[in-house]
Amino acid sequence: MDELFAAGALGILIICAGAAVILCGIVHLLRLELSAFAAGDTGFILASLAVLLLLIAAYIGTGLWLRRTGRI
Repeated sequence: MDELFAAGALGILIICAGAAVILCGIVHLLRLELSAFAAGDTGFILASLAVLLLLIAAYIGTGLWLRRTGRI
């Protein structure tokens, strides 16, 4: 039972650490966006918006592909 508890605790710890890294990345990106907005750097803002739209399109496309192939 101790091995099961240790494996579960390690899994939860890894998930929490991953979530913290992702959250820090999001906060850093938001700070970059705000500083670019304050400086009037529209190129950076438009580039990051394009990347965000590309990621959203890829997410939607993956869902549609999975549905079409019957994997969902």
